[in-house]
Amino acid sequence: MTSFGSESGNVLYLVVCAVTGADSTLDRIAQEQAAGWDVCVVATERSLHWFDADAAVELSGHDLQTRMRVFGEPLFEPLGDRVLVAPGGFNTINKIALGLADDMPSGLVCEAIGRGVPVTIEVQVGPGFAGHPILATNLDALEAAGVELVFHTDDPRRQGAS
Repeated sequence: MTSFGSESGNVLYLVVCAVTGADSTLDRIAQEQAAGWDVCVVATERSLHWFDADAAVELSGHDLQTRMRVFGEPLFEPLGDRVLVAPGGFNTINKIALGLADDMPSGLVCEAIGRGVPVTIEVQVGPGFAGHPILATNLDALEAAGVELVFHTDDPRRQGAS
């Protein structure tokens, strides 16, 4: 079974991590809807403290997805056509790059990459994490896998470069 391939072709899975920027989730839903996307929110458990989950459900018109389905449960619908991880934090970025699908958000993104579904990650890491050497390696790996990376601050791979 797949989580991707809606009939409409305009379903965006918005993956939200527990980092700065998650508090703008409602604004992001509205922004993506204005661009023509049918937005489904997939959130890490920890990110639920950053935004109003009930308001996200009301605004998107879809249940919020936070957990892997249990055997026998149907896939959630609608099926997706594109994945946007916004904001993408250090932990989730590294899990995805390493193919660790141990929760709904990282599992969904790993599946998307494996199926060739377009994935964009808006990288949001603080200075302490930006300097960790594994981050640069994993960002390179994600780009090599076809993931589009967006930086609203400096690309951590360029820190210290002159």
